Amino acid sequence: MAKGVLRFFFDYGAGGCLWAGDSMTLASLDGGPVDATLYDLEGKIRRKPKVVLSNVAQQLRDQLDAAHSRYLNPIYPPDPSLWKQALCERFNSRVDHLLALLRLELGEDHEILDQQPRYAEDPRLRGYLATNPGLAALEELVELAVR
Repeated sequence: MAKGVLRFFFDYGAGGCLWAGDSMTLASLDGGPVDATLYDLEGKIRRKPKVVLSNVAQQLRDQLDAAHSRYLNPIYPPDPSLWKQALCERFNSRVDHLLALLRLELGEDHEILDQQPRYAEDPRLRGYLATNPGLAALEELVELAVR
């Protein structure tokens, strides 16, 4: 049996990080993030994940998905990200860890293509902050809690 192909990357608000990477995988798993639970507007499950991850992988994926959604500039997304280099490196390291974990968990059945960009501090950040004194660079992210 041929291995399926999964593309690994985060997309803003998608809730998952694995996507069908070839026509065979698309036909068997469908579109969208195949590792995410999709909900309707009333909060009911519309589609369960097609690829089930361990609790550890799910938690790390969810943390990285939330962090990734905060990479873009919150005032105007085309402007420089506020992430300092150290924060970029921590994010990148955790992405590498998740990718290795996913390959361990899913490697028998799927080839996983790494298509997640690794981040670096935007070289325009210092100048951007100088012209926007109300903003500050981010060296760490505070975990968001939902109550």
